[in-house]
Amino acid sequence: MSPLRSFADGPLVPLLSYVASCLGVFLGLRCATRARACQGASRGRWLLLAAVAIGSIGIWGMDFIALLGFGVAGETTRYNVLIVIVSLLVAMVAAAVGLLIVGVDRGESRALPVGSLIVFGVLLGTGVAIAHYLAMAAMRMPGRLSYNPVLVVVSLILAVLAATALLLGAVQLRGGRATLGASLIVGALFTAMHYTAMAAVHVSPASGPAGLIVGGAGGATASGLLMPVILGLSVVAFLVCAAIALSPTEDAIRYDAALLDRIRTRSATPLDARTAVLRPSRNADGVPLRNGTPVWNGTAPDPFPGQGAAGYGRAARHSHAAGDGSAAGNGFAPDDGPARQAPPWAFGDFPERNDPS
Repeated sequence: MSPLRSFADGPLVPLLSYVASCLGVFLGLRCATRARACQGASRGRWLLLAAVAIGSIGIWGMDFIALLGFGVAGETTRYNVLIVIVSLLVAMVAAAVGLLIVGVDRGESRALPVGSLIVFGVLLGTGVAIAHYLAMAAMRMPGRLSYNPVLVVVSLILAVLAATALLLGAVQLRGGRATLGASLIVGALFTAMHYTAMAAVHVSPASGPAGLIVGGAGGATASGLLMPVILGLSVVAFLVCAAIALSPTEDAIRYDAALLDRIRTRSATPLDARTAVLRPSRNADGVPLRNGTPVWNGTAPDPFPGQGAAGYGRAARHSHAAGDGSAAGNGFAPDDGPARQAPPWAFGDFPERNDPS
């Protein structure tokens, strides 16, 4: 049996893998909160974006970064790039299936049943484990891999626990602090799953009796894959962060949706054409109108008593009789005192000039 090394670079690689897992889970859960506030296609897009963040950064990124620190003493480990890409796709598809099943067409008040949560957690956890062992199968080195079945089962249980906690957080969590705390827990479970699965690995010479032969000189080295992996994960994280930062919050989305529903409800009210008549509020001289009739505005006496041509007299007498100083309820300020007398020519009532001079 060849000696294995999983921590050849010290605590740096495990720490980076844990940070990647927490970051991916956190971004995915923040997308899930916005998905819960949306409906239809918008909800599906947010859930798919959450699946990309969780599958690529939270699951595959953590697993592959930690895997780059694994090797056999005295041997150079290479990786089949095609199988590595397949493991990435499996991780994203597993996250997408789990999130879409628990998220599409599920209202905020509809809690996820415990049985369904366990089933979806098992499905997502199995997908996480498959993605991990596919990444292990991508390794190329002279030897034969075998696994301790007990530790494999333990790693699968940890994957199911992490997936169940992730789906539960996607259904219920809202605040940023709660999401961060859940991300730290789920990231720790995913990282523990990976290192438990790596502890189950045994490498023996290729001529051994059993195991998966991973010999061959083709593929990329760990140092050659490190920069593309980190760069790709950084680009994905930046795009997801930009989408979250530029979008409204969950509360804002719910407020806008409620406002639009209220507008649609009011717009759906039928309009009675017999009663809904639009009339101007003032005439050409600026005098306020009520139902097309001029209304006295309380600033001048009635220039035409007993005449309804301007409607001032009736409105004024009605307001003084009511004792409120207002012009028949027209909304103007009440009269504070006796109306001031304006000269007759203020209203165009000029007296006749009989004086020959």
